[in-house]
Formats: sequence, structure tokens, C-alpha cells
Amino acid sequence: MKEWIKGRLKRTNQFLDDKYPHFEKLLSDEKKEAAGLTLNKALYKVLAGAIICAGLLLSINLILITFTDKGGVFGDFLGGVLNPVLTFFTLFGLIVTIVIQRQELRLARYEYEKTADALSTQAIETTFFNIIDLHHKIVDNLKADFEELSDRTEAEKVIKGLSASILKAGLGASIGASIESKNLKIEGRAVFEEILSFLSVEAKSPEESLERYKYIQDQHNHILGHYFRNLYQALKVIKGYEDNKLSSEQKRKYTSILRAQLSTKELALLFINCIEGVSDSGQFKNLLIDFQMLEHLPISKVDDGYSLAGSKTALASDEMFLQYKTKKEIGSDLNKYYGGAFGENRGVPYNLRPNRSIQQTAEAAAD
Repeated sequence: MKEWIKGRLKRTNQFLDDKYPHFEKLLSDEKKEAAGLTLNKALYKVLAGAIICAGLLLSINLILITFTDKGGVFGDFLGGVLNPVLTFFTLFGLIVTIVIQRQELRLARYEYEKTADALSTQAIETTFFNIIDLHHKIVDNLKADFEELSDRTEAEKVIKGLSASILKAGLGASIGASIESKNLKIEGRAVFEEILSFLSVEAKSPEESLERYKYIQDQHNHILGHYFRNLYQALKVIKGYEDNKLSSEQKRKYTSILRAQLSTKELALLFINCIEGVSDSGQFKNLLIDFQMLEHLPISKVDDGYSLAGSKTALASDEMFLQYKTKKEIGSDLNKYYGGAFGENRGVPYNLRPNRSIQQTAEAAAD
């Protein structure tokens, strides 16, 4: 007997499990429109069935009252049965109401998430295109006085004995008829072209051109320093977004738009600027590798190296190109720094302490 009961319970449970997907499909909100139609149809059928049953039972009661004396008994029976049935329908209606509210809440949450994503994308695009606008403003406001640059004695030392007059003559010839040779003040995108001329005139090797660029970075950083810092921060901002906010494909799209703003001369100087030992410890160069920023840089082989963006002499060597093949591992920086307003600026000794007499004076004033 016990085994029979267990078997019956097992079969009943299996039957309920088999029928549950139909019930779940009825109340599911994965496909909201289709689910809504299914639920409305079920409610319609339940209501129609209830009306038909009520009409049928009323007809039976009227027949019994008319032709027999059993109408009162049937009415009592009907009332006793109908109360729990109505209670069941009330509970069913409450469940349906809860399901509908859940569907509406999920729909509202879905719309909210879509709105939040749209606002997030809009904020990212606003930030990005503001950076683009700032980039163009910086380029338009670039200024360089090459006459001052050529007359510096430090430049002569860096260029290994190349006289300032030869350099000045070479730069004057490269400017063209639109600018008089005695006026070497260049503005805007022309700065990039003239700096490339400065790097390539009478240069004997890519390493010598690199030394000239280091001289510009050290002694005339005001020419291009802010330009490259802004470009670095633009790439860093795009790289810094989490993948759930900006996918890899979207990051590639934005950096491609940024790359499209750069002329071939800018790409050439960007290549030189990020070579090891020029600007930073490799963070900028790693971003260039991540987003393939030098993809459209014109490169041609010459006798002693490679010409960049149509330069007259070789500005790059095999060793320089190898630096852009793979990303550099940036390890933990164990060097101590001062901090405070200077951050990681190591020009200030990290272990500075206040003078004892000054400290005593401050403590006495506090007392």
C-alpha cells in the first residue's frame, strides 16, 4: 500500500512537472507582446467559462424550481460550491494582477537601462568630441620661432658641430616663397613640417635626428609639449573606460576618428616623440600600439634607415621600429617621490623635512 501511494505521488509530481512549462509560458514576460496576448486570451476563456457555468447552473435551478420541489436544496448546494469557486477566481485575479505589475516593472526597468545607456554613450561622445575640438585649437595655436631655435649654441652642440648658419639656411629654403627667409616664425600645422625639416637637414643618421628632437623637447618644450600631452590624455581617457561602458570595438572606432585628425607630419613626430627615453617610460607608446595609431604613417626605405612622411633623410632605424612591435611591460615603480601638489614629480627630494627652528617657531605660534 505504501509503495502504491509513493508511486502515485511520483506520477502526480511528474505530471505537474510536465505541465509547468505551459503555466510558465502563460505568465512569462520574455516576449512581452506575445505573453500579453496569451494572458488576455486565458483571462477571456476563464471569464467566458465562468459566465457559461453560471448561466447553466441558473437554468438548472429554474427548471428544478418549476417542475420539482428540489430547487431550494440545489440552490443551497450551488451557494456552498459557488463561494469557494468565486474565492478561487478572486485569488487567480490577484495573481494575474501581480504578474502584470511585474511585467510592467520589468518593462520600466528595461526602458530605464536603455535610457541610462543612451545617456552614458552621449556623455562619452560629448567628452570625446570636446577633446577633438581642443586638439584642433591646440594645433591652430602652435607657434615656433625657428630663427631663435637655430641661433642657440646648445643646438650646435647637439647637432655635433653643424653650424647655425647652415641649419638656418636649410630651414629658410624649406619654408617656401610664402614666407621670407628672414622671418622664421611658423604657426599652425606648418610647425610640424618645419620641425621635420629641422630634424632632417644635414642629419647623418636617425640617432642624430633623435638627438635634435630631444633638444627641442628639453629646451623648447613649449612648442609641442602641450600638444602631445593632450593627445596622450585623449588616448588614456578612451582606454580608461570599462568594457561594459565602451567595448573594444567602440574604443577602436573613437581612436580611428582621432587618428584621422592627424596629418602625416604629425604621425612622424608622434613616432619620434614616443621612442624610448624621449617623453615617458613607455605608457604613451603602449597606447599607440593598443590602437594602431601609426597605421597610416608613410614609411620608405632609404640607404641608412627609413624616411618618415617624406622626410629628406632617414629619421628611423630598425631598432626604433622594433620598439613599436610589442608593448612594453610597465612594472611597479619602487622609486619614492615627494607627493603633495607635486605628485610623482621626482625633481623634488622625497625625504624633505622642515627645519627644526622653523618647526619650533610654528609650534610656538600655535601655542
